[in-house]
Amino acid sequence: MKKETTELTVIKRAAVALGTSEREAQLALLVAESSTIVAIKNTAGRDQCHSAAMKLRTTRVEIEKAGKAAREDATAFSKAVIAEEKRLVAITGPEEERLLGLRDVWDEAREAERREKVEAEARRVAGIRAKIDGIRAYAAIVVGQPSSVIEDTIKILVALPIDVDHFAELTGDAEFARGETLDKLRNLHEAAIKQEAEAKRLAEERAELDRQRVAFEAEQKRLAAERAEQERTERARRDAEEAERREALAKADAIMRAERETHEQRMAVERAEFQRRQDEAAAEQRRAAAELQRQQDELAVQRRAEADAAAAKLREADLAAARKALEEVQRAEDERIAHEAADTAMRNAAQPLFDACLLFVAAHEANDTDALDAAYQAAAAAICLAQPIDISLEDCPF
Repeated sequence: MKKETTELTVIKRAAVALGTSEREAQLALLVAESSTIVAIKNTAGRDQCHSAAMKLRTTRVEIEKAGKAAREDATAFSKAVIAEEKRLVAITGPEEERLLGLRDVWDEAREAERREKVEAEARRVAGIRAKIDGIRAYAAIVVGQPSSVIEDTIKILVALPIDVDHFAELTGDAEFARGETLDKLRNLHEAAIKQEAEAKRLAEERAELDRQRVAFEAEQKRLAAERAEQERTERARRDAEEAERREALAKADAIMRAERETHEQRMAVERAEFQRRQDEAAAEQRRAAAELQRQQDELAVQRRAEADAAAAKLREADLAAARKALEEVQRAEDERIAHEAADTAMRNAAQPLFDACLLFVAAHEANDTDALDAAYQAAAAAICLAQPIDISLEDCPF
């Protein structure tokens, strides 16, 4: 209510400063006088409009001047009020600040005490909860440890004192955490015992497999040495046979050349003899006239037939000797190819046979009948590969 009275007083003071009660009727009259001017049609109308506007502007300037004077007076008054306000406040301000300072020191001391009690309680509870978390951490700490370590940890946790002196109002939580942790530790202990037994069994199996592998590798080395010696002996034998084959071919070629030269020499002698006889026959023919000519012709026909027959016999003998030599060479080549095929078959079968042995050992250890059958099939296939001739698995007798 007091604020409303103050606002009305300020408004009234502003109206007094501007002379509102006197000016308001004058302003309304001026506006009414010029309200009839709606358009300018000539110079007189323009002068009338200008004169009315000037009156309005003069009135506006007077009002603005009065308002400016009133604002300047109000500003000076406001500055004076502010200065007086500061002077009066300065009298009591230091004492007010001193008293408030004493009060704030007291309040802060009480708040510090309260915070210290809250923090101490929080630290106490946090310490107890940390010990409870430590109980729960026993299970995580021994994960992956030997069963003996887990067993010792169980004994330590069982002997751990859990009472009100150590855990206060959280004793129940601590006992519950110990129970849970002991259950986990016992499960871990049981699992560790099983894992250690399994690890021991696997170690024994690995040791046995290593022993078998060493024995197998020693056997493989022995077999490899034997194969190397066999291959060396076989190479020496093949080289000797090849040398014999080349020597036989050379001898056969020499024989054929010698026989051919002998045949050519014999034919040359026969041709010379035949020519001599022909010459004699020609002389006889010249002496004996037509009868001799007839006899010479008959003799020539007969001798040509004999010569052709002799040449045919000689060619047949040469071809027979050549065929015999070639048959010997082919026989030696067939034997060499058969030996090489057998060696190749054995080499091809070595790795499959080794794999079949590994399958058999694994199947025997696992007591797996299906795996034993698969190992038998693999061994049978390897034996078929060892044959010196190509056969399919369907035709294999195993």
